[in-house]
Amino acid sequence: MCSEAIVSHWAMDLDAMLQAAEREVAQFGLGAMDALHIAAAVALQADQFITNEKPEKSIHRTPSIPILSLR
Repeated sequence: MCSEAIVSHWAMDLDAMLQAAEREVAQFGLGAMDALHIAAAVALQADQFITNEKPEKSIHRTPSIPILSLR
């Protein structure tokens, strides 16, 4: 099954997401991939971001979206 059949929403404004990700990196010290994931979640107006990252990892510093850790 192709991934397009599984995904219900796509964040399409890549320029806006890159700018948002750069802000996440600069303001909160997120890693590049985490910042892109957060930017996409915010762009899609997600209620929360679920991660398996440990609470001491940088992704937990963002105030942009509530972070739910599975740890």
